[in-house]
Amino acid sequence: MPASVLICDPGFPLELVKEILPEADVGPVGGAGAGVAALVCSPEAPVSAADIARLPDLRVIVTASVGTDHIALEAAGERGIRVVNVPDYCVEEVSDHALAMILALRRGLVAGDRSVRAGRWEWTDVGEIGRVAGTRLGVVGLGRIGRALADKADALRMDVRHHDPYVPGSVELDELLAWADAISLHTPLTEETRGMIDARRLALMRPGAILVNTGRGATVDRNALRDATHVQAAFDNVWERPPAHDLVSLDHLTMTPYVAWYSPQSLDELYRSAARAVVAALA
Repeated sequence: MPASVLICDPGFPLELVKEILPEADVGPVGGAGAGVAALVCSPEAPVSAADIARLPDLRVIVTASVGTDHIALEAAGERGIRVVNVPDYCVEEVSDHALAMILALRRGLVAGDRSVRAGRWEWTDVGEIGRVAGTRLGVVGLGRIGRALADKADALRMDVRHHDPYVPGSVELDELLAWADAISLHTPLTEETRGMIDARRLALMRPGAILVNTGRGATVDRNALRDATHVQAAFDNVWERPPAHDLVSLDHLTMTPYVAWYSPQSLDELYRSAARAVVAALA
């Protein structure tokens, strides 16, 4: 492997992939120039059009993530630069996390915990909780993670339907929102999906319904969610990190700090898969 691979994510564990990329370097993309054929990035280390412009020999950008919205895709496309992601490293983890959020809200774990910590011991504080079996679950986006969640929910005897315009048997999104006890979002962030869950669509959801988002926060309209107090929401990734006070103070929103993807196994798989993708692309 030639010394033309730059890893611009300072958190990337170079020692883990030394056997795959023995001559790779870690450093800021802003200080790079000619000679870099492959760039490894992540959502924490985005790649702009200006970054691409200063790398005349760049042939491939590999991101250690599923999403690619942190990369200037149009600029890469104009130069014929391949953009490669790692689409399957955390399927089990994210689908597990989404299911855990659904179960926690469906059975009142979050409300119950808050009540006890406030000094109360009243079972009625958890509100209208429901039986897991028979829960009507709508999965929006039936890719790898959405399918994994659907399979797990089916094993718990939930009633599962999906919305995905690229998959046969898809239910219209408005119909799914009005029907479901719980909705789980598993779409990439694109111009088509940005803000697709807006005020009108949130209003379609029944009182007490659950909205889980383990993908990009921006698929949901921030202001609309803030005002949708009839919905129980759980997000793993919001609009900014850390979230602003107006989100932290919402009783109807439960948040985790972008951890759905994580396990020691998925972390190892992510970095090794990204390194192997560099080798394959340059070959």
